[in-house]
Amino acid sequence: MGKVFEATKYTYNNLNTVNQRYRHTYHAQTPVGWANDPNGFSYYKGKIHLFHQYNPYNTAWAPMHWGHYTSDDFIKWELQNVALAPDEEYDKDYGAFSGSAIEKDGKLYLMYTGVANDLQQQCIAVSSDGINFEKIGRNPVISSSMLPNAYSKADFRDPYVFVHDDMYYCLIGTKRGSYGNMLMYKSSNLTSWSFVGEVMNSSDKNSPNFYQLNGVYECPSYACIDGKEVLICSPQNLPKDGYMFENINSVVYMIGKFDYNTGRFNYSEVNEIDSGFDFYAAQTRKMNDGRTIMIAWMQMWERTLPTAADGWVGGFTLPRELGIKDNHLYQNPVKEIEKYRSNKVQYYNVNLFNNQSVSLDNINGNTLELEFTLDMNDAKKTGVKLFKGNMHETLVYYDKEKNIVVLDRSKSGANISGVEANNSTRSCKIDLVDGKVKFRIFLDVSSIEVFINDGYHTITANVYPDLTDLGIEFYSVGGNALLESITKYNIEV
Repeated sequence: MGKVFEATKYTYNNLNTVNQRYRHTYHAQTPVGWANDPNGFSYYKGKIHLFHQYNPYNTAWAPMHWGHYTSDDFIKWELQNVALAPDEEYDKDYGAFSGSAIEKDGKLYLMYTGVANDLQQQCIAVSSDGINFEKIGRNPVISSSMLPNAYSKADFRDPYVFVHDDMYYCLIGTKRGSYGNMLMYKSSNLTSWSFVGEVMNSSDKNSPNFYQLNGVYECPSYACIDGKEVLICSPQNLPKDGYMFENINSVVYMIGKFDYNTGRFNYSEVNEIDSGFDFYAAQTRKMNDGRTIMIAWMQMWERTLPTAADGWVGGFTLPRELGIKDNHLYQNPVKEIEKYRSNKVQYYNVNLFNNQSVSLDNINGNTLELEFTLDMNDAKKTGVKLFKGNMHETLVYYDKEKNIVVLDRSKSGANISGVEANNSTRSCKIDLVDGKVKFRIFLDVSSIEVFINDGYHTITANVYPDLTDLGIEFYSVGGNALLESITKYNIEV
């Protein structure tokens, strides 16, 4: 009985052992045990495929498998058999680390990092049905011996494969000494690869590409969006920059242009994708309808994990449609979420008086979409209290003096702490538009995703309130404000 079969059997036999109190209702999440990075995000044979790092046997990171879901619409996910398990000499120790998927000749190829004997090497598994995968005999296809000198053979992971001008290219996170980087390889057939070059300049301190991370640019991803080349990755230990990079591990994007002869990605600035507590390892893929969709791990390393006691850890963000406007990355939830709206409630022109809170009939709950526009007027801070109960609340507000949106989970429920200095708030710089700020917020039992000013920026976080913490209140501090419009939908899947 193989390890894939064993892990699949264990998964299905233990689905009912998971405590449901914090489980999401319209987000993908681990069926049982542990999940981290989304992998192999793709469209194949009429289905959306989402693979992920998976340990079915425990709620802690351990030798990695690949869990697998499919969907017709990015919202309702169907559990599939485990796709990969640590069962070969080249991945026997720590398993199948993160990677990506691509279709070739009617088959779905998974490219992943196999880890054994402290060597991280790139491997391939292939399927003709999108469900059952077989590792190829030529693995590893990019061995540790193919690394340039001085690069870490123990930090060479997370291959992202894509096609450009009929050639396959692969981006792999790594580091040289304390300098994080990504490397590019190319192939004509997915099995025979050659080194192209370093993606980032890791030695010139005057270059915007320079970061001494003592970490890896993990989980690279690439997309061409609205005619712009966009490189996305998850660097470890980026230095905090104002309100950016408050987490030890970040997700960033760079708009630029690849030189496919040298591997170098030429860009001018690095920007954070999401300013929240719980957003990592984002992966993109252009889908069959032309949209570029991104999904990320809705969790973070080195944090307390309240769901571990319930038999599961790890969920994933709402998939997001990406666009470029004025050289800035915009994110909005996939349009398919609108099919699951119900019980619409609307209000207009609600006055928010200084130091008062307002609740509105039928605007409450913990599985919903909330869209509203705030006119700040003379208020210093104005926002909303979510998951409001006798003891708990999560705040989202605009601070006009600092020009920031803040998410405050210091009183959100079960304790969450991490290695960062600030475990209470996350913020992002946002300019008012004609004195107003627009929010679109999704709540799903234990998660909150905040889209600001039509997707200009986002803040994502997990919170763990009591199941009775269903209140929503709007408030203003330091002056009066106006809730110009508000629409609430329940989300029912």
